[in-house]
Amino acid sequence: MRSLNLTRRVTTLLAAVVIPSLPLAAQHDHAAHDSGPKVEKPVVFLDKSPVIVAYQLGRLSNVQLLMVDRQPTEAKYAPVYQAILERAKMSAKDREEAVEALAKIRKTDRATELLAALERLDGKENADAGVMNDLASLLVKSKPAELAAKKAAVDALLGKAKKPVIRQAAAAAHIIAAGSADAVWTAAAKDNARLAAIVAGLPRVPDEKLRGQFQSRIAPLAKSAPTPELLRAALAALPAMKGSEQENFVLLADAIRGNQERLTAVRAMLKLPRDSWNKDLAGSVAQSLVDYAGKVPQAKRTETDFLDVASLANDLSLLLPTDAGKPLRKTLGALSVRVIVIKTLHEQMFFDKTQFAVEAGKPVEIHFENTDVMPHNFVLLAPGAAEEIGPLAERMQPVADKQGRLYVPESPKVLGATRLLNPGEKARLVFTAPKKADTYPYLCTFPGHWQRMRGVMIVVDDLEEYLTKAPAAPATPTITEWTLDDLAPTLTKLSGGRDFNRGKELFTSVGCIACHKVGDAGVLYGPELTGVLAKYKNDLKVVLAEILDPSKAIEPRFRSFNFDLANGDSVTGFIVKEQGDSVWVQVGPSDALVTRYAARDLKKREPQQLSLMPGGLLNLLNEEQILDLLAFVTTGGNARAQAFAK
Repeated sequence: MRSLNLTRRVTTLLAAVVIPSLPLAAQHDHAAHDSGPKVEKPVVFLDKSPVIVAYQLGRLSNVQLLMVDRQPTEAKYAPVYQAILERAKMSAKDREEAVEALAKIRKTDRATELLAALERLDGKENADAGVMNDLASLLVKSKPAELAAKKAAVDALLGKAKKPVIRQAAAAAHIIAAGSADAVWTAAAKDNARLAAIVAGLPRVPDEKLRGQFQSRIAPLAKSAPTPELLRAALAALPAMKGSEQENFVLLADAIRGNQERLTAVRAMLKLPRDSWNKDLAGSVAQSLVDYAGKVPQAKRTETDFLDVASLANDLSLLLPTDAGKPLRKTLGALSVRVIVIKTLHEQMFFDKTQFAVEAGKPVEIHFENTDVMPHNFVLLAPGAAEEIGPLAERMQPVADKQGRLYVPESPKVLGATRLLNPGEKARLVFTAPKKADTYPYLCTFPGHWQRMRGVMIVVDDLEEYLTKAPAAPATPTITEWTLDDLAPTLTKLSGGRDFNRGKELFTSVGCIACHKVGDAGVLYGPELTGVLAKYKNDLKVVLAEILDPSKAIEPRFRSFNFDLANGDSVTGFIVKEQGDSVWVQVGPSDALVTRYAARDLKKREPQQLSLMPGGLLNLLNEEQILDLLAFVTTGGNARAQAFAK
């Protein structure tokens, strides 16, 4: 009864100090396109009890939290910074600001605050994995001297941490602070559990040379360790030992053939660069894996463990002569369906595979995972149908079909499709490959994506023959994480000699055309770009910065919101109009994608921190392509402008 009474008392206090949310229709009152929905700056009472302050901050979205007043010189703002530091889906920049501010307010240092935050997360049952990984990365980037000064706190966390990520971070910090393998090993070798924790944390150490010092100590453990935990840690650490890849391939091969923590060894071998794989050992390892695969129950042959084993066995078999590799691949083919794992590239609006092959008339499973920050689907089409189905999907209303799928046109040319996946979601698409050998396109049909997110499924009559010939895989896209500092010095090249046609082609192929308009090209979903240079007072650097980091300064009109609907569904889009008890929401680049909702049917709205425009659109381009695209945009698509060669 005491805890119940306390809960009631706290709830009463909270109700008294937190400003209540206004009804949805009353929060904003503007006409379509006049001004965007404003994200109101929240009012937080920081002079209340810690419980009440935490409750207030916990109610805020990430965007609202970052709008709360804060100063790194006043102690009352510490809860705000701590919330930013430990909130899911915050940027590394915001976390770095928060940890520096907390150190200043509490008169501590960066390492102390990160260790304390990790300890708090270790005590939370449902701590976010992404937050723990982010803070672990920040900790191991600390200077060795800073970590050495906190040796007692580092070792204390290492000794009591329960969550593997946090234990590994503490172990890595311990190694960095010690500065040498000798210092670490001498102290840890007497305790197998502590030694296993140290070895498990080794791959998180950023310094390759420091990691390499452990090779002579890890290698014997990979052959024979006193505990299963220590053996697993040693095998998993081998790929992190740069310069010893060939030696470690042999160790992993022995573990696989000897059935010593096979799955750990398989995953470690998959991480080794292919040029370190030993062709003389490939056959025996592949045969061992094929024998194991044959004992796996049929029902488990589409699970991750089996897929990793089958993938490694297949890759190893391709190193063998045809007469040796073909029987192994044939056996694998008989054991399982053809499983293809496809993911999205984070903030690139791109599939991680642009080509794969299957055998005509044979079963296929696509395992699709959305690792991006925006919705995506996977739609498989008949040969040559991409240019027809893509535009059809653009014009569709956001209404689910009988299978619960959005933006999938009803057409015989759609051979299969997943539902629209939110970030972090997965789906399977199971089908029988077409009987006709040909090239079948696949793409994401979320409005604005299909021109960029696409690839091909190659159907062949004999998959074994196709793989044996080992056709050259399509070149992996060169991804450059361009920064403003990288590109700003090149802007002087925009004064003349640019390629207008290439700039215009890139405006289409990069995907700009799906949401923006320049001259007579494109559509008005995002901001109009025809006069973008004048808009930013002829500052090319500012225009470039907006393209590189579209989430840094989102215009209110183009801030997207996530709405929870009364029927249990959710929808994300721009608010284009609010009038009376109605709200008009646009979810894609077409007037057909504007839907009117009654305010009572929108139970909750949450402003999104990220722009719908991904931040890495230029990462697939080289410097010259970026300049041609920028010239096309900043001249309003005028081929006679000074920027272009006459």
